[in-house]
Amino acid sequence: MKRVLSDRKNRIFLYCIIAYMVICVFVYWDRVLDIMNTTVYAFSYKYGFISRGVLGSLLQLYDSLVPFDAVSYNTIYLISIFATGILFLALIWFIIIVLSKCREEQSASAKGLLTILTLITVPMFLGRDNFGRLDLYLMIIVFFCLVLIICEKCEFLIVPAVLLATLIHEGFVFMNLNIILVLLLYKCLINDDKKKRRKYIILLALTFIIPSVIFLYCEFFSHSFGQDVYDECLALASKISFNNDPHEEVLVHEILGLDVAQMETKHHRWNLEDTPIFLVLFSPYIVFLIAVFRKYAKSGKTALDKFITFIVLAGPLTLVPEILLKVDFGRYVYSVLFYYLAIFAVLLALQDKRTEITAEHVKGIIVRHKVISVVGVAYLFVFMPFRGYRICDVVTALTSLIFGN
Repeated sequence: MKRVLSDRKNRIFLYCIIAYMVICVFVYWDRVLDIMNTTVYAFSYKYGFISRGVLGSLLQLYDSLVPFDAVSYNTIYLISIFATGILFLALIWFIIIVLSKCREEQSASAKGLLTILTLITVPMFLGRDNFGRLDLYLMIIVFFCLVLIICEKCEFLIVPAVLLATLIHEGFVFMNLNIILVLLLYKCLINDDKKKRRKYIILLALTFIIPSVIFLYCEFFSHSFGQDVYDECLALASKISFNNDPHEEVLVHEILGLDVAQMETKHHRWNLEDTPIFLVLFSPYIVFLIAVFRKYAKSGKTALDKFITFIVLAGPLTLVPEILLKVDFGRYVYSVLFYYLAIFAVLLALQDKRTEITAEHVKGIIVRHKVISVVGVAYLFVFMPFRGYRICDVVTALTSLIFGN
């Protein structure tokens, strides 16, 4: 870490990251919480072991300790501001750790990855859809786990961290856990030291099994609380929402265990309309990513290399059930992009030779085509910020123009 902060170029890079965060607050922050992001605070463990009950339980605990009514929209708004600040600090911490662990000659490549990661992450959690969303807390935990994996210190804390993340939102199993599992499996495969390998096998098993068990319980056994609990949660969710307007779909699903597919029909229609338009607009990046993946795949010669290539590139496939059954396509696009940017940044920090070879190849292309590279980065802002049900504003505008409002 001292090596990073003592280098003038690295300090300038970090100042630019911080400046970008400040600018984004003024440009992208909508200063309002979506009804989804307040309604989840109506869930708490006073009703039993309910999914997504962590934040609501902490809010109830805080309310019992203070002399005023803390169960309110304003309290959740302030909590969300504080949590967003923690996320930005976690991102900066992650950036510093990656730069401190990668080889000096790979610093430019790491900065490129971390720059794009920052460009898409900061606006994402300032827009109305995702400001204060449970994903915010999951991302803080993910950055924490990635730092532990890079530093190889206190890695046992990954287990309680992913346990907490799954209790916050069971969707963590599909959306965020993939990068942690892939990196732990990677460490299992590359370590020749039997003691270290055994440690990572145990960590991998616990990191997979514990969240999976919690997910299965939340999905199949924690939704039968009855009409009385539903009515109480509905009243509380109305109280803490911006306009006394709770998110009824999530209440119906989490409390009563009912299928909300029919309630989400319009969202599925949006997804079908948005996706092809987004893929066309985003196609330059998709083509570029495929070229990078091919170079990474070709850098492996052994059977072990090919298996590592498979697990690294196939990690986002855990999102397939979410994409097929759910409707938050903006979140899924971000999750896929985050996965690839973050995992290659971590592999550079772990000084993975094949990732370094691929990074050098990509850097050569960027140097030879500087103007196109600058335009490519600028074009990325067209898609900012990624949203929730809708992928991003430009796609929504085009969809409305083509299909009508």
